[in-house]
Amino acid sequence: SILVSSAAGSLASYMVTRAETQKCSDFWIYLETGKSPQELAMAGGVSQPAEGLPSPEDRGSAAPPVRKNKYGDIVE
Repeated sequence: SILVSSAAGSLASYMVTRAETQKCSDFWIYLETGKSPQELAMAGGVSQPAEGLPSPEDRGSAAPPVRKNKYGDIVE
């Protein structure tokens, strides 16, 4: 009885944690792209470039190459 209730509690805790983590991930995607994950899925996952970043065509040949860390963030 104690073992069953312990296992059920662990499973419930896991499910709640997983749901909350997904909500946070979706919110982060929204903050980064301005679109919900559902909108990105309908659009084929292709997001528009950020307004503040120059496109590759706009950059001159003298511009330094963009470096990114393992998370995809631009590093100066």
